[in-house]
Formats: sequence, structure tokens, C-alpha cells
Amino acid sequence: MAVKKNLGIGLDVLLTATQGQYEKKSEENILAQAEALFGRALEEDKMGDSFEAYYLYRQVVDLLDTPESSLPELSELVSRSLNNIAVILADNSRIEEALSFLQQALEVYPQNQTAVENMKLILNS
Repeated sequence: MAVKKNLGIGLDVLLTATQGQYEKKSEENILAQAEALFGRALEEDKMGDSFEAYYLYRQVVDLLDTPESSLPELSELVSRSLNNIAVILADNSRIEEALSFLQQALEVYPQNQTAVENMKLILNS
């Protein structure tokens, strides 16, 4: 006769332990993805392809909408992306939209001094 195993014992402990590891990996994966996208966006921006850069910066911003996006590093990258989107928009005479993105950049990461300076430049011009 086969011995009946009680598989339920410790399952809560196992699930709780692995959940924390999964969440940490998810956050790390999202941050790595954001850093890669941001790097590609900067390259496209430097090469003068503002449309592709804009698209890539928007992808970084979209990562903030994920449930795992509690990392401060991600907030900073998103804020920098929002700032760079604003610069692209301002360069294309879309001033009101640029100001809106700068405001969002400061809401996400208030320490973004570049966004503060860009907002001052736009408002004083």
C-alpha cells in the first residue's frame, strides 16, 4: 500500500518564500529593461532620430505602470525619459505638451534638476 503524503504541509511557507524572490527578480528585470530602452533612446536621440527616441522613451515611461515598479531607480529613469520627451516636443514647437511632460517628470521624481531647469527655460522664453 502506498503511503499517502500530505502535500499541503508547508505549501504556504514555500509559496511565500518564492513569491518574494519572484518579485525581486521581476523588479530587477523591469529595471534592466528600462535601462536598456533608455540607453537605446539616448543613442537614437544623439543620431538625430527623435521619432525613434520618443518611442523608446515612451516605452520606459510605460514600465512605471507595472505593479512591480516600486524601485526608486526606475522612477528616476522614467523621470529622465519624461524630461527627454519634453525636450523633443519643445524642439518641435509643442510647448504646452512639453510643459505637461516636465510636470509629470517632477511628479515621478521631484529631484530631477534637469527637468526643473528645462521648465524654467521654456517658461522664460
